[in-house]
Amino acid sequence: MRSSYPIRLSALCSLVLLGCLGHAVFAGSTDTEINHTNFINATECPRIVSREEWGARERISFEVLPVTPTPYVVIHHGGIRNYCRDEEACSVIVRSYQNLHMDDRGWWDIGYNFLIGEDGNAYEGRGWDYTGAHSPGYNTQSIGICILGDFSDFLPNADALKTLNELIARGVALGKIKKDYNVIGHRQARDTECPGETFYKYVVNLPGWTANPVPRISQAITTTDPTDQENSAVDVERNSSLNIISRAEWGARAPKSGIDNLKIKPAPFVIIHHSATAGCETQAVCQLRVRAFQNHHMDVKGWLDIGYNFVVGEDGNIYEGRGWGKAGAHSINYNSKSIGICIIGNFTNRTPNAAAIQAVTNLISDGVESSEINNEYKLLGHRQVSATACPGNKLYEMIKSWPNWSSQSN
Repeated sequence: MRSSYPIRLSALCSLVLLGCLGHAVFAGSTDTEINHTNFINATECPRIVSREEWGARERISFEVLPVTPTPYVVIHHGGIRNYCRDEEACSVIVRSYQNLHMDDRGWWDIGYNFLIGEDGNAYEGRGWDYTGAHSPGYNTQSIGICILGDFSDFLPNADALKTLNELIARGVALGKIKKDYNVIGHRQARDTECPGETFYKYVVNLPGWTANPVPRISQAITTTDPTDQENSAVDVERNSSLNIISRAEWGARAPKSGIDNLKIKPAPFVIIHHSATAGCETQAVCQLRVRAFQNHHMDVKGWLDIGYNFVVGEDGNIYEGRGWGKAGAHSINYNSKSIGICIIGNFTNRTPNAAAIQAVTNLISDGVESSEINNEYKLLGHRQVSATACPGNKLYEMIKSWPNWSSQSN
């Protein structure tokens, strides 16, 4: 199927330019409706090279963005030391990206919504209206923009940076990007160096950049786009039903002996952990991680069983640990009165993806509804009850915005 965008690109340009200019003027006046918008040098309408112009292949299929205007803009670099300063050379690189994404990764199309060359042109990828395949947890609620080249050691040139500003401003003027959008670098959504160390230092100074992104979690949208790690089942918006993988399913060992029941039930506390290990985005890998946690807890630490009540993967599954109603071994002084939930991964420098967050949210809600968790429970991070960095800086900042988080641990 072909995208209906780029209809009347040139006709839209004059209208959008008025919007860009208007926002550029009002951003410095008393207009208070526009916050965090990126209008540095955004006084021109950027030239967008259409799919037809750069020679795009037919996309296999597409999914309309379920969240629009999008609340996020995700910035990438190509990560390949291949640069261009004219439309012909840039088109060759964009075609190579599309071939890589479709032929090697099995995606429906090129992963980004737009790409930018150092010729100063923007290149239409999936466009304004279609879900990308570039950032787990954010594909359904962001515009992904990639600047062609590797910018680990130096910045893109001034033409590319100017086009980045203008493209975002255009998205706002078109109503495709929220006026109070947030900007993040790709590394904030997954374990990657993208958009390059030097370029990322530039990104964090863009208006709208946030250190603590919280992807919106909604329900009911699904996709069959076989987009490997970037837009797999971990990135679809799931329904609210729980998907608990039982101990038998993930291959748990039997506890060394009986596990005590919670002394206080329903549990008045929920304590959030991270595993501080590599993450996982498929059930097979997540099960390996959970078995490794159990082996470490039982064989190295000498515990009776895996320490957590539940473990959550970025595959969106919940893995049964000690389960409901049982005392854990995860937070001294709180084990007998809390439900301990561990998200697999290291969240010092990034937040969990949307699938993991949704799973934790659903699990807590189910616990309250089934009277396993007190409806006035307090949500705490592990660091609030023990001398530890757990659950990682980024995850800890995130949970502070969740319902029932408490600064008081008693």
